[in-house]
Amino acid sequence: MTTAVTSESYHEITVNGMPLSVSPNHSLIQALWKSGHPHFKRASCLEGVCGSCRMMVKYCGQSEVRFVLACQSSVEAGMQVLFPQHLEKQSSALLNHRYQLPSSGADEQRLHDLFPQVAHCRHCHGCTIACPKGIDVEKGITLAHEGKLKAAGDLFINCVMCDLCTTSCPENIAPNYVALFARRTTAFNRPLPDNLAARLQALQRGELTINY
Repeated sequence: MTTAVTSESYHEITVNGMPLSVSPNHSLIQALWKSGHPHFKRASCLEGVCGSCRMMVKYCGQSEVRFVLACQSSVEAGMQVLFPQHLEKQSSALLNHRYQLPSSGADEQRLHDLFPQVAHCRHCHGCTIACPKGIDVEKGITLAHEGKLKAAGDLFINCVMCDLCTTSCPENIAPNYVALFARRTTAFNRPLPDNLAARLQALQRGELTINY
């Protein structure tokens, strides 16, 4: 026996200005998969890598527009969804995300050399508002500017590198890349656990073999 499909089985939403009927009780990305939306036919998470599928969403009866991640947002009837690719901009800060970590030196100065935009934060809150993970991005940039790199890096532990903070920043600060530098520098300068250091030294001396 088959179950009849009725209009009540679907939610009507708008995606990039076009009406779309999607299944309820799903995350937004699941609903778009099931609807056959072309943007998600090859979503990278299907291959095991998060694609940080960020969206702008306006819910029915609300005036506020929110930045969300498609996998963490449930479908609601009447919601309006926009893929914000048109908001992309090339930040000069992104060009500086390749660097060699020094074995010693002034990490704070190194950060300002790589990301001079940090000193020009306007404290407009745009990056924090845009973050779909609820990270206090502006506070993280302030901490990094003050040289508190560990605290800044710890604040971004849930960052998924969606770039919405960079997109929203009028100073092109690229906060997520600043946070990566802070976390990498902190880890680089942290002493290795004794057991790990001993094992690495044994490998270097050729005392251990690796079975491929």
